[in-house]
Amino acid sequence: MYITLIMSLLALSSSVFADMIYNVIAFPDASTNWYAVEINKKLYPLLTTEATFPLWSAKVAGVSALSSYRYVHLNSNNDIIAREKFLRHFANKDTTATPNEFFDRQATITTVSAIKQVYKNIRPKPSKAFDSSQIATIHLTAEPTMFDDMINNPLDKKRKAIKVGFKFINADTVYSVSKAKLSVSGNSSRKFKKVSLRIKFNDDKGETFFDRPIIKLRAEATDPTMMREKLYLDILDSVGVATYQGSYVRVYVNGQPHGFYLMVEDIEEPFLMNTIHHGTMKDKKALGSLYQMGLRDATMLYKGSSTVHYSPRVYANKIRGPKDKHMQQWISFMKDLQDWNPAAPGGVAYWSQRLDLDGYLRSMALEYLAGAWDASWWRGHNFFMYYNPQRKVWQFIPTDFDHTFNNGNRPDVHETYKRFGESHLRHKSTAHPLITKLIYKNKDINKLFETILFTITQDVFNSKVLDAHIDTYERQIEQDVAWDYSIDRSKLPGRKIHWTIAFFHKSVKGHTGNIIRGLKPWISIRAKSVPAQIGN
Repeated sequence: MYITLIMSLLALSSSVFADMIYNVIAFPDASTNWYAVEINKKLYPLLTTEATFPLWSAKVAGVSALSSYRYVHLNSNNDIIAREKFLRHFANKDTTATPNEFFDRQATITTVSAIKQVYKNIRPKPSKAFDSSQIATIHLTAEPTMFDDMINNPLDKKRKAIKVGFKFINADTVYSVSKAKLSVSGNSSRKFKKVSLRIKFNDDKGETFFDRPIIKLRAEATDPTMMREKLYLDILDSVGVATYQGSYVRVYVNGQPHGFYLMVEDIEEPFLMNTIHHGTMKDKKALGSLYQMGLRDATMLYKGSSTVHYSPRVYANKIRGPKDKHMQQWISFMKDLQDWNPAAPGGVAYWSQRLDLDGYLRSMALEYLAGAWDASWWRGHNFFMYYNPQRKVWQFIPTDFDHTFNNGNRPDVHETYKRFGESHLRHKSTAHPLITKLIYKNKDINKLFETILFTITQDVFNSKVLDAHIDTYERQIEQDVAWDYSIDRSKLPGRKIHWTIAFFHKSVKGHTGNIIRGLKPWISIRAKSVPAQIGN
């Protein structure tokens, strides 16, 4: 549908062999509009097809990597609608093609410096899906009526997923499938006009997205910076805690803007095999049990030996390991927790035989430091417990980090770790023995926790390390955040938070809306409080 006019224009230069290839991702205002590349004040038309859209490309003769260029948007009368205000230059003068660039976005690749590795963690192999140095583009094609009906009824959790075409494009990769399944994702996030999405690929036929059968597009609707969750993921990686990977994407549906999202992987068999087991486990039948704590107050209180005492809405079994018949392996862990006397000696040794204790304490240290109120310590949810059959211990896997760094204005930045979540921990119905017994009441484990807390604060969770990292993301995503805030969602149901690009910048440095402290002040104040808390 975009080809007729362009084909006739291409014929003008088709008799000359091409020297350079130009590639741009772009969505025209109308189906008859088109794009060109401008080199030395001369326009060369770009071509797309239904198979390659929204990627437009052309071979241009008589130019080289030394020539600057820019992309231009034109209508069917060949009138220029928009011309990029900046000139592009080849980073590599020996290349013969541009990366897949995005129209009117000057930076395709951003150098994101790695945060210091505080604790060792064998990372999963690099994935083409998750690359923090660039913002990828996802284009979904769906039957319009079915898509609109889904988006207008986000609270209907029983609604079946709809079929969509899926295309992912970044600087050097194009991935597409004709049939994936799309649905609304999340719980409380469904109440906003901009909802999170879940995309499932046909894993039964061996079709995955770079080994991921499911990805989620997290809307970050409550965070004006859209950086809090990504920053939390980066710090988790720094302190050696395994959880999902994530990177930014811009999303279009049927050629129309839909929103700016953080794309993450789901906690499924491939994640366990590739990340937790580092690729050493090839048979998913050998995996241990995986439980998801979906609702609040999944506090691991032992309530008896029968499964009837444990609601699947609180402890949702995702994978039933071969040794966990009727939840007995998981129930046994909670029974050990109830029976253990925290005043007894050898606490570190005892729990290291049952739990990845170091990983758990690092996760808890970061929950406190970032004020993660919608998580395990404060509310008893948004985490997984996985029995690692190779190590023969349970592992804590944290998830969902949008309500961090004062987002939601729950914990006070001056609150000490000993008072963090205190109002919930003191009630019998919401007691959290894995926190109270291990971190608060056992002398040896408490000493280990405070050592970890101090180390993380000194080495990564401080302004000297994180401010520059935040600045990089702020520059990288600013234009796409502004684009997201410009999208008209007024006719959609749900709550709209009226963020603007001004709020985006303000929430990095200070007070914005109901978020009293910005990212940088929260980190600075919290980090400075830790040495005084632990007497070091």
